[in-house]
Amino acid sequence: MREHDQRRPCRHENPKKTHTRTIVPPKGFTLEPPPKDTGPESLYRVVYVIDISAPNVRQAAERAHQIMEDPKSMPPVLDILDADGRRTRVDLSRQ
Repeated sequence: MREHDQRRPCRHENPKKTHTRTIVPPKGFTLEPPPKDTGPESLYRVVYVIDISAPNVRQAAERAHQIMEDPKSMPPVLDILDADGRRTRVDLSRQ
């Protein structure tokens, strides 16, 4: 994977516009459902999205991983895809 050149803004970033509920993924970004599985349990693709400030992509990944492992972190909101491509949003902070 090629690292982003920090001197150039990403094609899909617009620093003057805040995110809305509908986010158009960058060109070429797709999220496929998991393969159909014949095991005893259903197979799901779980998507965890987090915004991280960091000096480079490696450190952003490391910080995200630290947050995911931290038991004091807020429970996340996750998007789950089943094998048929149905998406369900689960907010683990709402019990």
